[in-house]
Amino acid sequence: MLLLIGIDGATPELIERLTSTGEMPVLRSLMRHGVYGRLESSVNHDPCSAWSNVLTGVNPGKHGVWSLRNLVPESYQWRMANSRMLRAPTLPQILTEFGQRSGTLFVPMTFPARDAEWTTVSGWLAPSVEAEGFAHPEGVASLARRRLKDVPQDLRLGPYIASGRYADAVAMAIESIRARTTLALDLLDHGRWDFLAVNFNELDRVMRWCWHLIDRKHPDFREDLYGAHAKLIAAIHHELDAQIGRLVAALERDDHLIVMSAHGTGINSRAQLCLPEWLAHLDLLSYRSSAGGFWRNLRNGIDAGVNASFRFLARILPGALSGMIPEPYEAAAEDDDSWIDYDRSFLIPTAGGDLYLNHEDTFPAGTVSNGNADRLTLDVTAKLQSAIDPATGGRPLEWAKPRERVCSGPYVNRLPHIVTRWDQTRTVMGLTATGSDGRVKVARPPTGRIPSGSPSPLGVLIAAGGGLQRGARIEGAKVEDVAATILYLRGERVPSYFDGAVLKHAMTERMLQHVPVRILQRDLPRVLESPERIEAASEAVASHLWALEHEL
Repeated sequence: MLLLIGIDGATPELIERLTSTGEMPVLRSLMRHGVYGRLESSVNHDPCSAWSNVLTGVNPGKHGVWSLRNLVPESYQWRMANSRMLRAPTLPQILTEFGQRSGTLFVPMTFPARDAEWTTVSGWLAPSVEAEGFAHPEGVASLARRRLKDVPQDLRLGPYIASGRYADAVAMAIESIRARTTLALDLLDHGRWDFLAVNFNELDRVMRWCWHLIDRKHPDFREDLYGAHAKLIAAIHHELDAQIGRLVAALERDDHLIVMSAHGTGINSRAQLCLPEWLAHLDLLSYRSSAGGFWRNLRNGIDAGVNASFRFLARILPGALSGMIPEPYEAAAEDDDSWIDYDRSFLIPTAGGDLYLNHEDTFPAGTVSNGNADRLTLDVTAKLQSAIDPATGGRPLEWAKPRERVCSGPYVNRLPHIVTRWDQTRTVMGLTATGSDGRVKVARPPTGRIPSGSPSPLGVLIAAGGGLQRGARIEGAKVEDVAATILYLRGERVPSYFDGAVLKHAMTERMLQHVPVRILQRDLPRVLESPERIEAASEAVASHLWALEHEL
């Protein structure tokens, strides 16, 4: 058997420090008896694309999913990511074709569960344990509903963070980790598995909202509270380590284990949130009316006032009543495109900071012709790279590249035309933009409260078991390599269309001599799903996320 354990949001620097100090003894032991390395995430380190890469072994240009919200070609509609959007076979599907029993528990991009021969308990983005498509088959679904009935699918940490109740937020995350571990152990005890993936996203939620507690470079960091906050962050890592230990204890001597995070956590720079205003200053984006920008800023100001009221109430009310305060609005984290005049806009920004060209071949009101597309891409890329944060004089952008330079495949035309990567070592107060009148203006991020952390490009990878080196450190591992390595360790051939490769440097020479890597010559299969089923799943996810933002 091979057990894959995901720990979303686990950051190499933190994991390395906590294992060295003995606060994560299980992972420390696994590192000593196996291999360890830093794992490179997907190009945009978005959880949806990163886990899609893990599940399929290919890049977004081959599986078709870029982020949580994906712009539908030939329209200006955004579609929430879901399992039916994947255009490449997943690891459970491939293993099932090879006659192996497999399953995934709480893994992103698995909702809705497919009516197939493998086992699925949906992860992040599944509306609830009662939702249609939450789990498959029915026996597993029934067990999951019983075990998880008191555990929220999405941790609502906003009210706790707003009132400074960090200990309560961590306690809620720990309760969720324990419940999910118990369900995983139940399934491990029922029959023999060839492959099982178990993912925990609780650490990711905590680190996103609490990153300012431990990162001295964050403007909201408080040195006087660092000691207490560091202990809280260490506590959830320690608990996660202990639950991983329970899962490891259920393995047999000949089993393999992989522990990984598809992405890490770093500072939310907020630079990407300046893009709508930045583009407007450059006359590359237009609002539906001259008052569009005014109303957008007014709404953000109102949101900021409402959030302040929520935070005040959460601080003065007793604990039970405080938990009833609505989740503060996250206006700044939304793709706020309701004000965009597509007839006069040349670019469409995403929440992650990437840019679609309003191309005439892609969108109904396209304003960018084939002859101007390359020139506009070069011009915008140069302007982004020259933009500075006037508060520090620093350049927040690490790089901007055309999509064809970072992805390839039949679905690359569904991805943003310009892909960006922002510096996560600092937060920004704004981006400079020189308008057509020659005046330098500053685009500022919206005022709504946003998480202090965001996904970062490097996660962790630990692998142990027969044929793997002991105590070795590996370099250059990518999320696409995980699927190829799993197939190899399960004795199967690796499809030739994979972008990922077997991590040979993690194996012993004896292993590679006795079990050489075998390639299955195969073109990328087309996994087709009806638009109606894709849209229905997307609507279910969208409704769930909307409810989370507005529930009491």
